[in-house]
Amino acid sequence: MELVQNNTRQIARITPLIIVDMMIAVLAFILAYVIRMNPESLSVAYLRSDSVFEAYSSILLMTPFVRVFTYSLYGAYDPNTFSESTSHRLFNMCKAVSLGTVIIILMTFMYRGVFEHRAFSYSRMVFGLDWVFNILLVCGVHGITIFVRGELFKRGVGKRNIAIQGAGGQARVFNTELGFLPRSQYTVKGFVADSDASDTFGDVEDFKYLGSPTKILEVINRYELDEIIVTDVNSLGMDLVSFVGECHKRDVVVKLALDIYGVLTHGRQLNQLAGQPVIQINEIAIEGFARVLKRTEDIILCSLALAITFPVWCVIGVLIKRESPGPAIFNQTRVGKNGRTFMMHKFRSMHLDAEERLDELMEHNEADGLIFKMKEDPRCTAIGKFIRRTNLDELPQILNVLKGEMSLVGPRPPLPAEVSKYNDQHRQRLSTTPGITGLWQVNRGHNYNFEEVVNWDMYYIENWSLWLDIKIILRTIGVLLTGRYSY
Repeated sequence: MELVQNNTRQIARITPLIIVDMMIAVLAFILAYVIRMNPESLSVAYLRSDSVFEAYSSILLMTPFVRVFTYSLYGAYDPNTFSESTSHRLFNMCKAVSLGTVIIILMTFMYRGVFEHRAFSYSRMVFGLDWVFNILLVCGVHGITIFVRGELFKRGVGKRNIAIQGAGGQARVFNTELGFLPRSQYTVKGFVADSDASDTFGDVEDFKYLGSPTKILEVINRYELDEIIVTDVNSLGMDLVSFVGECHKRDVVVKLALDIYGVLTHGRQLNQLAGQPVIQINEIAIEGFARVLKRTEDIILCSLALAITFPVWCVIGVLIKRESPGPAIFNQTRVGKNGRTFMMHKFRSMHLDAEERLDELMEHNEADGLIFKMKEDPRCTAIGKFIRRTNLDELPQILNVLKGEMSLVGPRPPLPAEVSKYNDQHRQRLSTTPGITGLWQVNRGHNYNFEEVVNWDMYYIENWSLWLDIKIILRTIGVLLTGRYSY
């Protein structure tokens, strides 16, 4: 009964959008026809009296159904796509419109050649204009729908309750990312894990322990869950099939997260071997054309950044020299791609004896794992505190990018001493060129758990795209302007 009710609600949600899409399909086709044939006579009476339109009318009847079919293929009515970015969803709509136009053209010429109107020649301009109008109208309507739905989600209307199973780094990533998006369709209720595992979440802001996986039905009923993300199958306390079966008794959707290290998601190929499905794991690296594209992006953007910020360099350099003797730029050995070392440049924010005093400050380290971070670092100068708080101390790394030692976006380059403590999983961070900013920098909050840093870096490497870089750069600008996450 509960399943039927949920399906009914889902149908009720998407039916108005489907009806609007079908109306747009009809309107776009008629507009295209009239503009091509007689733009001065846009009326129903004209269409009824037009003998040529008769040849198009049969195609018009098929058009809305073809459009809705292609939109559904690209997930326009799938609630699971609501969490995708607006640009990605609208791009999919453009692809769906294009596919629909191809299908309509093929059906048109089959209809003409097999059934009737064999001697009739359809105008290609009608189909071209129909494609343009559908792109504009459908993307406009769906864009407004996405915005309105996002505003409703932001106000807590129509959101889905989700729980995260597991206590590892990937569970933390889901918690951070889902909580970071103000227009997300999800409300993260908390974590489902063993009671002893809950102690590991002391550094997670607003952490809420929901219960054990073995008592999942009680958890579902108590917190009215709609979905559960499984991040650690080994800690379920039962086999996965049984766990999923328990969840399905309450019509709860179960999503299995691929382990970032166990089953890498980048460059995967789904094949068959001996009649069984297998996933082939390719090398994790940004290589080939992707590497050329990323390098081109680095050179163009960093050249512009250097030209724009050079006066700032001069002012910071003078202020550093006035307050503390020594060079304005501090050079430090860091580990880059494939373990190669290089000298990373930064504006000096500390006194000259900073490296010698590091050991005595390790007990005050506020980071977890192989990173040293201290909010009130006594080694900092007055101007140093300012440029660290505003991240202006990172500006000289533009030179590292132009030299090819770093990239604008990528994992932060570690110290050799940190790398010496890496395990095999951590070393995968070194498979790509390090960057000035990255996913961790724009998502971290004040959490410096090293395993989570690795998870963010691996997600970036496995899912790299030019658009992902642009989004990280834009979010970095937002972080710089608001002063979030700065030490």
